[in-house]
Amino acid sequence: MWHSIRAYQTSIILLLALMLGGALGLTLPEVALKLKPIGQIFLNLLFMIIVPLVAISVTSSIARMTDLKRLGVILVAVMLVSITMAIVPAVGILGLAMAFDPAQGVTLDLTQEIQTGQGSMDFVSLLTTNDFVGLLSKSNILALIIMSVISGIAIGQSGEDGKRISSMLDSLNTVIMKIVSILMYGAPIGLGAYFASTMASQDPEIITTFAHTIGLFFIASFIYLTLGSSLYAWLGGGAKGVHQFWRNAIEPAATALGTSSSLASLPVNIRAANKMGIKEEIADICLPLLVNLNKGGASMITALKIIFIYSLLGLEFTHEVFAITVLISVLSAFVIGGVPGGAFLGEIFIVTTLGLPLETIPILVIIGAVTDAPSTVINVVHDLNATQIIERFTQRESKDQEVVV
Repeated sequence: MWHSIRAYQTSIILLLALMLGGALGLTLPEVALKLKPIGQIFLNLLFMIIVPLVAISVTSSIARMTDLKRLGVILVAVMLVSITMAIVPAVGILGLAMAFDPAQGVTLDLTQEIQTGQGSMDFVSLLTTNDFVGLLSKSNILALIIMSVISGIAIGQSGEDGKRISSMLDSLNTVIMKIVSILMYGAPIGLGAYFASTMASQDPEIITTFAHTIGLFFIASFIYLTLGSSLYAWLGGGAKGVHQFWRNAIEPAATALGTSSSLASLPVNIRAANKMGIKEEIADICLPLLVNLNKGGASMITALKIIFIYSLLGLEFTHEVFAITVLISVLSAFVIGGVPGGAFLGEIFIVTTLGLPLETIPILVIIGAVTDAPSTVINVVHDLNATQIIERFTQRESKDQEVVV
């Protein structure tokens, strides 16, 4: 029992800190407002590391993947399936949230000027900068990711010189991750203080919107896990694939729920794939890659966070914002995989990219912490589905090549 609880220890501590901060803000607003500098210092420390974190982690990951270019068909399939399985839940939850307002008409009253939601969204500025120096700003994270992907591909295709650079990046990435881990020790105090100051001037009714939003996610997760998984399994193996999937998916799902870790569930997932009859060489290649790339649950909750905050701030959720939300959800799912405190860094990604007030970060953290377990279950279970689909796709490609020969 204690072992299961320890898996959620960090989330529990963070939630308690936020609850205490919220209670302090509502009962003693004068005191809570004085705590804001503490929270601001913590956020500034994370802002200082976010650019090197994203640049190095994305570049090193892509550089390592291109070392496996001889497995090109499988890698392309992994990427296509992962992107699709991130887009589908993001679009689905957005449709559900647009039908059932997650904020219930409650508006968050902030003094900070909001930089988004007014006029047309400039996709050119979101995706590129006109100078290298612009890539060093946290406001241009999407452009940084695009350039990091291109750099990673270039390193992977540069032979021995590229391998030396890739090795250096891996070492640097380890150091960056350790810095993030150290900074995250201050998360309960920093975020608790910041949330206290945010809630100091808000209507207590805002608390009820959290329950409504989280409930919406749990309902959507159940529907997606049952219907979506069955559809994916059918695409991967027809009726037999559906039967094999549900016969073997419970153990990985239970492991994911108990550990709240896709990586910890990997051995169980590989065993389940073997029991399902998936070829060992396919499972051994795909599942370790999918652990970091196939994050449908993370994409789903990211999309819900964005539309919830837009509703809470009274901003118009336009078609342009819808499109960029899906893009952010997919990219965020890729970037935060395997990063200590990655889910929290995802909140920074959302806020800085969309120009939202910093006061919304603790609100996003609460939603992310409570929904972490079901999100992980979706990630892990759909890794099995993705492997089914990839096996069927690669087998078809092999047969087509044999016919041509």
